[in-house]
Amino acid sequence: MNATFAPGEPVWVELSCTDPAAAEAFYADLLGWEVRHEQLGDSVYRMCSLDGRDVAGISEAGMHGGRPHGWITYFAVDDIEQATRTARSLGGEVLTPPRHLPAAGHGASVLDPHGAVLGLYQGVARAGVEALNGRGALCWNELDTGEPEQSLAFYGTLFGFASQLHTSATGRPYRVLTIEDRPVAGLLELESTWPNLLPSKWITYFGVDSLEQAVDRAVALGGTAGRGPLASPYGRLHLVRDSGGHSLCLIELEADLRPTHPSTKPTVTR
Repeated sequence: MNATFAPGEPVWVELSCTDPAAAEAFYADLLGWEVRHEQLGDSVYRMCSLDGRDVAGISEAGMHGGRPHGWITYFAVDDIEQATRTARSLGGEVLTPPRHLPAAGHGASVLDPHGAVLGLYQGVARAGVEALNGRGALCWNELDTGEPEQSLAFYGTLFGFASQLHTSATGRPYRVLTIEDRPVAGLLELESTWPNLLPSKWITYFGVDSLEQAVDRAVALGGTAGRGPLASPYGRLHLVRDSGGHSLCLIELEADLRPTHPSTKPTVTR
């Protein structure tokens, strides 16, 4: 059982890519991560940290069904075997069955019914990320989907989410997913016409000190700038792609998006 994060909360983020070495160089420069290599079966797992606090991982594409999935959001569960069975019963496809992760806990990965890859994590030695809401740290997780009602049904049943309807910075319907009235993630409704061929995707938000400088640096490192900058109640944000073409969002935080747990804290003082 996770002592720090409640079941259903996003607890970890991992980049699944074909060139982990290139990704390591990109993010170490962009977000200031220090990276150490850990053996995980036949693969090398890159553990990324800031000031000694683990904030993300980088994995080889073969770890999750042989394809690069970009940024994967992992959610806390109390019983990973039961959670995996529930996800499958709701129409999800299990990409990586539950397995033991040394010095961490138990993990699995699932493809939801509309194409988004998510992770399930039952923490034992490691609860999850060790920093939130700061420069280079996880700030928010958002599902972008053209099937909002069906996605709400899947994740609501799997994790017990309730939702609050808002409007996004681009004027689209936006649902804040909550656990016991605490915001834990978001769901952005994409423009969609039947048949919807655009797969859903979980987007990871990372904090930066200067949005303009971070976007310029991402482009200089081989990434591309997408939509933005956009104003939000929590700070300005910009969607970008890294040097491998994987989407993420950079945000210059003005207020915390996630409640900070006792074992996590911002990496910088704003």
